[in-house]
Formats: sequence, structure tokens, C-alpha cells
Amino acid sequence: MWISVSLLATITVLTLLGDYCIKLATNKETGIYSTWFVIGALLYGIPAVGWFFLMKSHSLAMIGVMYSASTLVLLTMMGFFVFKEAMGWREVIGLTLAITAVVVLSQSDA
Repeated sequence: MWISVSLLATITVLTLLGDYCIKLATNKETGIYSTWFVIGALLYGIPAVGWFFLMKSHSLAMIGVMYSASTLVLLTMMGFFVFKEAMGWREVIGLTLAITAVVVLSQSDA
């Protein structure tokens, strides 16, 4: 179980770093041709290896919801704190629903 959690955390962090790099690329004139975009795209591709191993032992629904919820929470925090993006009621409701989905799915494995 801890291996799966560690793998999922690594995948999430790599995706988060990829999103960060791609967001930086949007501020460059070269945009999609910038080094930041290329790094971000590579960071997106690497987690596919981790997904392969997670899918061997867990349902796609379970890992998908866990990954999506953790990514959603971390990306929202990064947008708010790092990029100074607004967080309205829709974001708060979305985060609440994502966390609720994780709690519901984690209960079904217990």
C-alpha cells in the first residue's frame, strides 16, 4: 500500500511540476516552443510509467479519483499562492467535492 501511495505522490508531484513549467511557458513570447513548455511536456510523460504499475494492482476509478483530487487541490493552491489567481466559490465547492470523492472511495477499500 505504501508503495502505491508513494508512486501516486511522485506522479502527482511530476504532473504539478509539469503544470508549473507550462504555466511559465504561457508568459514567454516563444510559448509552446519555449524550453519551459518542453520541460513541462516531458514531466507530463514520465508519470505514464507510474500509471502502468498502479493500474496493475488498483482500479482505474480509485487511482483516477485519488490522482485527480490531489492534483486539483495542489494546482489550486499553486495558482492561488504562486500565480496569485483568484479563488471563488466554484473552486471552493470543486475542492470540497474532490475531497469528498477521495473519502468515499477510500471507505470502499477498507
